[in-house]
Amino acid sequence: MIGYAVCSAALAGEPDRPRLAFDPSRDVDQWQTELRRELCQILALPVDSPGELRGARKRDLETDDYTMDCVEFRAEPGEVVPGYLLLPKSGIRPFPTMICLQGHAPGMHISIGRANSEKEESLIKGGRDIAIQAVRHGWAALVIEQRAFGARAEEGVSCGNQALFDLLKGRPLTGQRVLDVMRAVDFIAEQRDLDASRIGCMGNSAGGTISFYAACVEPRIRLAVVSCSFGTFESTWLYKQHCACGYLPGLLKVADMPDLAGLIAPRHLIIVAGKQDYLARFDGVERGYEVARQCFAASGHPNRVTLVTGEGGHQFYPDLAWPVIQETLAGWKFLVGNLNPLRVRVCEIECQQ
Repeated sequence: MIGYAVCSAALAGEPDRPRLAFDPSRDVDQWQTELRRELCQILALPVDSPGELRGARKRDLETDDYTMDCVEFRAEPGEVVPGYLLLPKSGIRPFPTMICLQGHAPGMHISIGRANSEKEESLIKGGRDIAIQAVRHGWAALVIEQRAFGARAEEGVSCGNQALFDLLKGRPLTGQRVLDVMRAVDFIAEQRDLDASRIGCMGNSAGGTISFYAACVEPRIRLAVVSCSFGTFESTWLYKQHCACGYLPGLLKVADMPDLAGLIAPRHLIIVAGKQDYLARFDGVERGYEVARQCFAASGHPNRVTLVTGEGGHQFYPDLAWPVIQETLAGWKFLVGNLNPLRVRVCEIECQQ
């Protein structure tokens, strides 16, 4: 009982400041390099090349407004990522491309607006058909099935249990999902009708979490749209119990979530939040946004992080978010520097140093 009381008291106390919390007095580039290296290690991203992509496309559907192909590519040996690629029938090729990630839903078919039940119909009505939204706004949309969800779930094994199994093996499920997104960027770079210099990544809830971490470590993602998944860790992942598939070991000792937002600067981050979100207290979203603003200001671009606020709960807000997304896209008039180094990843380089 004495030991339990000591542990309880320690947990109730003020948390230590994360070791690499944003400090405006530090050199921003040096801080980003150090923090990104540590995040890559916590995600357990592979240092060596994951091998051949072996990407494939096959036509699945054609409507008056868009085409849809079934796609697949290899993320690493033994892991094939299935998905859909939607292309507008109008517009100028190559298209800007949005990687679309579903949250804790039955599978990637939610992102393309396909429902197999009334419950799934209600999910889609919450703004979760993000690939259809993207293609209607002139983007190509690449939907991928995340590990332990939908077609990639093992029968009888929840994503939470799978995450615990993978932690025992030293590879957080979140890191594996981030790797899949990085390989999705490789896939985009191989498609002649997709513009690898204009890539976004978006998702709600768990999809937003992976979009966020992927943008932190993958410099070819120029825009992250992070919905109902951003805030301080105290007001999100430590506030209410979340699925084990989204936790990362020891991360809070290194940085809080708003600090990590600084790894996306000077690219673009759009934070979408609901004031009544039961999984993310809005006061924590606001505090986190202010820290993110400081990080982006230090990089010289304070206006490249935006907070979009809905009055409701844990859902996406297309009518509010898409005007901001489109405004961002309109500003991409030319390729900036090294944002599109084919198959060169910051984390791979830095983890070897």
